[in-house]
Amino acid sequence: MLLLSGTLPTSDVSLTVGRVKLDGRRMSIGDREVPPEMLSIGATAMMAAAVKTTEALGGEPPMSVVAGDLGEGAGSKLVYQYLTEEAGGLGPSIVTLHYILPLRNEFLGFVEMADYWAKRPFLVADAGALLIAKATRVCDKFDLFTPDAGEISFLADPDAGHPAYVKAALFEVDTTEVPRLIAQAYAAKNTPRYLLVKGPTDFIVEDGKIIHTVSEPNIPAMEPIGGTGDTLTGIVSALISAGFDPVKAGLIASKANRLAGALSNPTPATRVFEIVDHIGEAVRKTVDEQ
Repeated sequence: MLLLSGTLPTSDVSLTVGRVKLDGRRMSIGDREVPPEMLSIGATAMMAAAVKTTEALGGEPPMSVVAGDLGEGAGSKLVYQYLTEEAGGLGPSIVTLHYILPLRNEFLGFVEMADYWAKRPFLVADAGALLIAKATRVCDKFDLFTPDAGEISFLADPDAGHPAYVKAALFEVDTTEVPRLIAQAYAAKNTPRYLLVKGPTDFIVEDGKIIHTVSEPNIPAMEPIGGTGDTLTGIVSALISAGFDPVKAGLIASKANRLAGALSNPTPATRVFEIVDHIGEAVRKTVDEQ
């Protein structure tokens, strides 16, 4: 089972746990309806992509744990508390942490507790979750990070405890420098075993070695569309949950995410949910080609 976690930008901090369902532009998590305007925002884009992927593979929809949080931290605390105290009882094989405030003690509490589950889950971190993993020096407790070029710069800096303090020489780099940053991040022990680095070229990495790069189809119009990195995280999480090897899952996810973008004929004004509509088709086609 795939368990996705994150927060929603709403003042309703109540915790919700349940299956994620997507019917056109209507998403629900358990009995919680997600407003349509939130479908292009971070965690919901990830969840929508995961639903489309599991549907394409004929699997069960993912579970999700969410709460509202506008930056005060109350909702994030509830999510961490559930992950620490209750989530092990669900028996998920993979847990993906996304947009949750980086609360040190609560985060470390979950990471430590995951070792005591009946079967330790495959842990994926994106966005704020991977940043706090590095800041608290527990990257090796995770299995996969899905950083963008800016986040890999942070992971590559052995001294920075926060992205704001990344050395300019690392942060202000062309994406062609990503392989060097990957090597530095592994040398600094700021990575898990696997990385899927997102950008104009995606890098699928195992133990510091770049196994695959994906740069086609190249769709410049996708670059300014917010949420396309989140959909990639959702796709790869669902593929790993379905039993794909993490390296192969990363390759399929990168290709399928790009193909979904191509199928949507995007412009800079395209919203990510318009790309999500094509993820199922893109995943099926990409899997069949492998």
